[in-house]
Amino acid sequence: MKLKHFVLTVVILINSGCDLKKQVDEAIIDISGKVTDEGQPVKGALVLLVESADVSEGFSLANGSITSSNGNYIILDVDEGDYYILAVDDVNSNLQFDADTDRIGFYGVDPSTNDITPDQITISDQDIEDIDIVDLYSL
Repeated sequence: MKLKHFVLTVVILINSGCDLKKQVDEAIIDISGKVTDEGQPVKGALVLLVESADVSEGFSLANGSITSSNGNYIILDVDEGDYYILAVDDVNSNLQFDADTDRIGFYGVDPSTNDITPDQITISDQDIEDIDIVDLYSL
């Protein structure tokens, strides 16, 4: 019962325009963006925050999210550090990368300009927006 009252109090304070909302938002670092393929949003893609872009060694997952119906995602509560953003179109929804069916894409890769190296992002003390992944590929 006490937990219910605490949660209700926090919700009321946040919605009442109290400075608490701003403090909570500033304390939690988020990364957001959109996943598309051939210009179309990708619904239900796994968006992963990883420490290395080397597919052969597997991925060390730091955090993640799933895209909404319009391809948007938000990764909440991100720790400071250097990361790569990876999207997986998990065709069979098993939350695993299946090389024979799933497609994959990295933030910063743009084959139209021969840029096939993923961009690393550095998280410090503020939210990062517009980290878009624009193409997905089969391996």
